[in-house]
Amino acid sequence: MKFLSYSRLVFFLLLFIFSGYLGSLLYGSLKAQFGGNGENLIGFFKFLLSYVLLVAGVWLLGWLNYQGPFRWWFSVTEKKWVYWIWIMVSTWVIFELLQLRKDHENEFVDENILVTLLLAGIIICFGYIADAFRVRREQLVLQQQKTEAELNALKSQINPHFLFNTLNTIYNEAAGANNDTVADLVQQLAGIMRFTLQDSTKPFISIESELEFLDKYLTLQRARLPHRENIRLEIDVEHDGQTARITPLLLIPFVENAFQYGLSMQQACFIKMQLSIEDQLLNLRIQNSIISNDKRSTGNGVGIANVQQRLKLMYANRHSLKMKEENDVFEIHLQLELY
Repeated sequence: MKFLSYSRLVFFLLLFIFSGYLGSLLYGSLKAQFGGNGENLIGFFKFLLSYVLLVAGVWLLGWLNYQGPFRWWFSVTEKKWVYWIWIMVSTWVIFELLQLRKDHENEFVDENILVTLLLAGIIICFGYIADAFRVRREQLVLQQQKTEAELNALKSQINPHFLFNTLNTIYNEAAGANNDTVADLVQQLAGIMRFTLQDSTKPFISIESELEFLDKYLTLQRARLPHRENIRLEIDVEHDGQTARITPLLLIPFVENAFQYGLSMQQACFIKMQLSIEDQLLNLRIQNSIISNDKRSTGNGVGIANVQQRLKLMYANRHSLKMKEENDVFEIHLQLELY
């Protein structure tokens, strides 16, 4: 911290000295050129101000282009050529405005072409540079989150390992007593813990591993639900078998959300989940009832907010997530291009 404070102090000190040095040189230059002629000095400052405004205007155009067309079209592969059409039209408009400024005189055509290409180049480069900074910031955020997750995992490894070993003991006891139901449930829970301890630390896993994890979670959820007509659970999972990778624990927050906020032991309720993976395109649609006495009736919990951030960082321009609440039903629809 002290080094950082000293570095900041040295920077501002050098900035002050350098600014004073340039200011003294500029003052000497203006005095030598204009002396006491105030009219010429005012004219010079107007000329200087016009260039400052010109540069500011060009940067403003670059920023507006980045915030609008660059993000709307260039960032989407299917619409990239729409962006370049926009750039072509914009360049043409700039050239025509410059021509109009010079009353379309032929001797200024070469100058107008040069200025047009310069302005268009600045606008295009601004988009690339600004987007590179955005990607860098997101990478730093993602790295920080990964580091924090790894530290939290290291802090909590002792208790999960102890619980995992205990579950193995219970499983052996249940299997020895021929209680297949308990043994199977313990085995499913042990599989979930093994997954969260080992595979979840990897940046990507096979889609088959993620589906196995979801299946274990759903098995435990089915086991805890009573068999009643007013509780309806429909699960449909289809996979074409093609090789694909996914970041671990990406889908479970949506499923957990439905079970946490969509089920009731007193009221009629349902969960309907459809998951399909075809040609490395994942489609997940989950509908669940909204329980009237639930404080979080929208069904949008903290886990959903977290997974939205992960999708933004890991699957930028590769996913679509829609959520809606209608007729006492909460629905999410996720489309994801897998790696």
